[in-house]
Amino acid sequence: MKVPENKCQHGILLSPACTVVGIILVLSSYSSCSNAAEWKVIPRLSLMETYSDNLRLGSGGSDFVTQINPGISLTGIGPRFKLNTNYTMNNLIYAEHSNLTRMRHQLNARGTAELMEDFFFVDGRALITQQNISLFGPQAIDNVNVTGNRADVRTFNISPYIRHRFKNFASTELRYAHNIVSSNANLLRNSQADSFSARVDSGTDFGKFHWGLSYSNNMIHFDQTGRTVELERSIGSLRYMFTPRFGLTATGGYERNSFLSIRGSPSSPTWTAGFVWTPSERTNIVANAGKRFFGDTYFAQASHRTRLTTWNFSYIQDITTFNQQSLLGGMGITSSLNQLIGAQFPNLPPETIQQNTDLLLGPNFSGSFLGPTNFFTNRLFLQKRLQASVALNGVKNTLVLTGFDMTRQAYSPDNVDADLIGAANAALLRHTRQTGGNALWSYRISQLTRANLSFAYTRFSFLNTGREDDLRLITVSLTRRFPQILPNLNGTIQYRRNERDSNQGGDYLENAAIAYVNMTF
Repeated sequence: MKVPENKCQHGILLSPACTVVGIILVLSSYSSCSNAAEWKVIPRLSLMETYSDNLRLGSGGSDFVTQINPGISLTGIGPRFKLNTNYTMNNLIYAEHSNLTRMRHQLNARGTAELMEDFFFVDGRALITQQNISLFGPQAIDNVNVTGNRADVRTFNISPYIRHRFKNFASTELRYAHNIVSSNANLLRNSQADSFSARVDSGTDFGKFHWGLSYSNNMIHFDQTGRTVELERSIGSLRYMFTPRFGLTATGGYERNSFLSIRGSPSSPTWTAGFVWTPSERTNIVANAGKRFFGDTYFAQASHRTRLTTWNFSYIQDITTFNQQSLLGGMGITSSLNQLIGAQFPNLPPETIQQNTDLLLGPNFSGSFLGPTNFFTNRLFLQKRLQASVALNGVKNTLVLTGFDMTRQAYSPDNVDADLIGAANAALLRHTRQTGGNALWSYRISQLTRANLSFAYTRFSFLNTGREDDLRLITVSLTRRFPQILPNLNGTIQYRRNERDSNQGGDYLENAAIAYVNMTF
C-alpha cells in the first residue's frame, strides 16, 4: 500500500485551482457593483521546527524538520459576489534525511457570483490537501511524518445555476455542476463528475402546506478504466406545519442507479416520513425514516446554540463514493470551534474566525483524529455516519467535545480496488467501522497566553476480518501572542504523542516536540 512521497509539487498542479478561482474573479468583475467591493489581501509566514523520534511511524528514525510556510489569504465581498481564498506553500526541510526534503501546496478557495440579479449564479470551490490514504497504514497527523501512506487530494468544482420565483406561488432552481477529484497516489482512480439537478418548491400562497418536486442525476466517470457510475433520483415531498414551529414531512419517489452491485438491485421506489421542529430561534431538529433499495434508511440533524455554547448532532446514511465525500469536508473540532466563535462574534469575517481557531488548536491540527477518515477507494459504499459535538466557552476556559461512529459497507466488488491495492487489502476494506472521540480544553492564562490540552481516540474495526486498531493522540501546548513586537505575531510550543495498538501487529509510538511562530502582515 505504500506510495512514494512527492518531493516537489510542480506549479501545474495548481492550474485547475487557479482556473476555478480565476473564473470567480473574472465573473465577479462583471458585477455592475464590483467597484463597491471590499478586497482584503493578508500575506503571512509561519516557521516551524519539529523533532520526531519516529519519523516513519513504525520503521524508526528520528530527525529535526524545519518548515518555512509562506501563505496568503484573499477575501472579496461585494453586493453580488463573495470570494474567500487561503493558500499555503508547505516547505519541509529534513536535517538528517535531506533526500526527503519536499514542498507541498495547500489551498482552500470558495466563491460565488451573482451574474444576473436574482436569476443566474455561479459557485466555485478548489481544495488541495494532504491526507492519509488507508486505514491500515500509519496515521500521520501532518506532513512531517514520511509513512508512504499519505498523498495529495485535489478537488475542484464549478457550478452554474439559475433561480426564479413565481411570485408567492413557487420557486425553482436548475443547477449543473462539474467536479474533478485527483491524487498523486496510484491507489486512487482520478474521477470526474457531471451532475444536474432541478427542483420546484411551493411558495407562501399555500400557507401551512408545503410541497416540492426534485430530480437529480449524477454521472461519475473514473479515468483510466472508463467505468461510469450513474445515480438518479426523482422525489416528491410534502410538509404540513401544524404550528409555525412544528410540522410533519413525507417524501416518495424512485431512484435508478447504474452500477455493478454485489448486494442486489440498486434501483427501487423510495419513501420517508418524519418531522421538523424549531422550538426556538436557536434550536432546530429534523428527523425522518423510510425505505431505500438498500433497506431501512434514517436521517437526523439537530443544532442548538446559546451565547456561550454550540451543540450539534447528525446521523445520515447514503450510497456514496470517495469523489462525493471529498466535496463535503469534515465536521471535527475545527468546525465546532468555528461555529462557537462565529456565534459569539457574528460580525467577524471568516479569516478572523479561522485565525482564532488556529490559536486555540495549535499548528497543523489535522489528520485522522478529528472525525472519520475518508480513506481512498474506487468502490461505492453504504455509509452510515453519526457525529455529535459540543463547544463551551467561559471567561477563561474553552472546552470542545466531539464523538463519531461511521461504518462503510462496499456495494462494489473487491476487484474494483484489488488491481490497485491487492485482493487482501481490498477484502480488509469491504466492511469497516470507525469509532472515536476527542476533547480539547483551552485555559486562558492571560489576554496574551493560552494553555491547551487535547486527547483523541479512534478505533478502526475491519468487521469481516476481526482486525482492530486503536489510535491515540495527546497534545499539550502553550500559545502566546506578541503584539509588542508585531500586531499579528504569535508562537506555540507543543508536545505530541501519537500511538497505535493493533491486534494484528503494526504498532508504533511517536513523541514529537514542536516550536511554531506565525505572523501576518
